[in-house]
Amino acid sequence: MGMFNYIKVEQELPLNEELKALNNDWRKEPFQTKELGENLMDTYIIRDNNLYKVESHGHWEDNPDYVEGKTYREFFTKNKWVKDREEEVFCSNTTTSFEFGTYILGNTESDNDIFPDWKAVVVKGVVTELTLVEDYFKKSSKERVELDKKFQKQIETHQSKMKCPVYSLYFNYYVKPIESLGRKISYNLNKPIKVLNWLQWKGISKAVNLLTPR
Repeated sequence: MGMFNYIKVEQELPLNEELKALNNDWRKEPFQTKELGENLMDTYIIRDNNLYKVESHGHWEDNPDYVEGKTYREFFTKNKWVKDREEEVFCSNTTTSFEFGTYILGNTESDNDIFPDWKAVVVKGVVTELTLVEDYFKKSSKERVELDKKFQKQIETHQSKMKCPVYSLYFNYYVKPIESLGRKISYNLNKPIKVLNWLQWKGISKAVNLLTPR
């Protein structure tokens, strides 16, 4: 999926009959776009046909819950970002067009999962056009709803089994430790595998190039 930016729309959106029938509060929707600025999870606001960017100001502090260890994203584990304040900045230098969208999931097997998109045209921070992209994607909710029901049934079955002391003992002291051990083994094996892959390809290739007469 990759990185993107958020769009908040604090004004009326153009809707077709299908979207109107949803009775959705579009002002609360977390719209996303990959076509506005750098995709750094920034938040933009469309309000009164103006475009604003939410700029956050803060500082890094030591994380009091940090436990030393070499882990992925070590910097973000050792440090935490503390937000001091936010401000909305009018995008007076922005002249562009971009699409943004969201998704609305159906509740029943007869509904549709809908992925509507809108297009905005911005001239020096002013939204001059805001239109619905008519050929937005949608598909039946049937398969997803069936999978959700199946998953929920599995959770209920597990919760019911956990009431049995024998199953609870088996799950807590056999299944969970084995799964945890498997993850640790997989993580630790991944390191020498990467080294072997490097030796197999880059290492040998470099050695052959060095030893081959020119």
